[in-house]
Formats: sequence, structure tokens, C-alpha cells
Amino acid sequence: MRILIISDLHYSGGTFHGLDESRSFDWLYEVIERERPELTLSTGDFGVEADFDHFKPVLEKEYLLTIYGNHDNIELIKNLKNNDGSRCWLEDGLITQYKGLRIAGINGNIARFKRKAHHKTIEEIEGIISNYSGKKMDVLITHEVLEHELISRGRMLGYRVINKAIKRINPKLHICGHVHIPSQILKTNETISLNLDSSTKRREYALVEAINGKVGNVKIVKT
Repeated sequence: MRILIISDLHYSGGTFHGLDESRSFDWLYEVIERERPELTLSTGDFGVEADFDHFKPVLEKEYLLTIYGNHDNIELIKNLKNNDGSRCWLEDGLITQYKGLRIAGINGNIARFKRKAHHKTIEEIEGIISNYSGKKMDVLITHEVLEHELISRGRMLGYRVINKAIKRINPKLHICGHVHIPSQILKTNETISLNLDSSTKRREYALVEAINGKVGNVKIVKT
């Protein structure tokens, strides 16, 4: 099974830092047409201006599973449905199975205080981790990134609580986004961690092959 992975499309009707974000979904449609995945996984941040009409061409062609980030219409994400009527949204604490793959997520971004709906405190994240502990999982999706020298690069990027999640849950594949740096594949113990930026600035995505519940052949594609 071919899996497409994306992160941080950041659709808007205009430009941001001189980049035209109005074609973010057009780019995604082109990728889907070229790669023909059976399943697409996303770390969120489709853009707060994205509506159902933007998702419709995606849902007509494939199965989508996603969390929300800090730039999403959260109610829209929660109510998106695949063709079989199942939810696209990966709710915190629940594991979704798709053709032998066990997939789960941790929604939102980390904040010291919960001021907005997409904020999660460290304590909330730790509670979600505890709920997942002891359960077998193949893919963990977070919007926030783990703490790693190749991600931080001397800046304050990444959270140790995400490292804690990876260690306790021990997924085969961890996917994250949010920080908008060049996409990369990292190894954390037995877990492959994939940090992606599919925004207009980089337009990078990843492809993964899954056979009998096992994920492998992870590669980043730059367009």
C-alpha cells in the first residue's frame, strides 16, 4: 500500500512572505494524481481558510487521516468523512486501524497556557501519552516536533515530551511538522521520525510503503 504524507499546506486566499498560498491544494491534487496513494496522512495545518470544497477532490480519490495543527478550521477537520463514512480526524487517545496499520495522533500545538482550542499543555500531552502506553501502534502523528539537534539547529525548536511519547509508545513511524525547516528523516531508537514541510515555501512530501502492517521505504520527495 502506497501512503502519501503531507504537513503544513497553509492554504490561504492570498500571499504570505511573498509566496502565493492560494494554490496549496492545487499542488496537493497534482501530487495525488501523480503518486496515486491509497492513504494520505497529515500532521495538520491545512489553513484556517480551507473549506470542505478544498478537501472534496482528495476524499473522492483516497482515504485521509489527519490531526489538526495550530492553523486549521478545527470543526471542519473533526467533521471530514471518508467515502466509507469513517472520520478523517484522528482523535486524541484513539487508535484508528486501516488495512492492518494502527495509526494515532496528538492534536494541536504545545503552549504553556491553554488560551486557544488548538493549544495543549505539557500535562495534557503526558495524559494522552499515558492513554496510549501499552497499546501497539504503527504510526504516531504529532504536529509538534521532537527535540533533536538536527531539528533545533541552535534554536528553541522541539519538545522533550514528544521524545517521551516516541519512547513510551514505540511506533514504527513518527510523523511531525510545524517548524518549517527542510524535511528530514531521523532515527529515534527503533522509530523512524519524519519531519515534513509541505508549505508553498518547500512543497515537500513523503512516500511510505506498507505491507502486512509494516511500514518501510520512507522517502522524501522535493518538488
